[in-house]
Amino acid sequence: MSYEPQQPRPDYRSQGPTGPGGPDPRGQQYAQGGPHAQGPNGDRAGSSGPRDDERTVAVLTHLAGPIAAIVSVGWLGFLGPLIVWFVYKDKSPFLRAAAAGAFNFNVTMWLVNLVGWILLFTVILSPLGLLLIAAYWVLLLVCHIMAAVRAGRGVVYRYPMQLPILR
Repeated sequence: MSYEPQQPRPDYRSQGPTGPGGPDPRGQQYAQGGPHAQGPNGDRAGSSGPRDDERTVAVLTHLAGPIAAIVSVGWLGFLGPLIVWFVYKDKSPFLRAAAAGAFNFNVTMWLVNLVGWILLFTVILSPLGLLLIAAYWVLLLVCHIMAAVRAGRGVVYRYPMQLPILR
C-alpha cells in the first residue's frame, strides 16, 4: 500500500468533437456568464449581482419584519431588519439596502399602527383607527412578501412609503 499522492485521472467525459483533450463543454458555462453560472473558484462569472447567501439573508430580512410584528402584536417589527443592518452594513451593499429599506418601512408602519391604536381609543375617530390598523397589517404582509420575492431574485425592493432613517 502506497501513501504517495495519486495523480489526477484524465476526464474522458468531456470528449468534444475533437475527442479526448478537446474543448471542455463545462468551460463554456463559465464563459457564458449566465445568471447562475459559477466560475472555477465558486464565484459567479460575469455577474456583479448579489451572491446566493446574500439573497437568502435579504429574504430573511424582509420576512423578519412581519414575523416579529406577528409575535409582538405589531410593536417590534423593525427589530429584525435593524439587527441585519448593523451586522451587514459594511459587508454587502445589497444587504445594506435591503435591511435599510425594510427597517425604514417597518418604522413607518409602526407609526401608522401607533396612530391607529391612539385613534381607536377615541370615541369619534375609532372607525378611522380600525381602518389604519387594518391597513397596517395588509401593507405589512403584502409589501414584505413582494420584497422577499424580489430579494430572492437579487433585486433591491423599494418600499412604497418609508421614512428615510437608515440609508
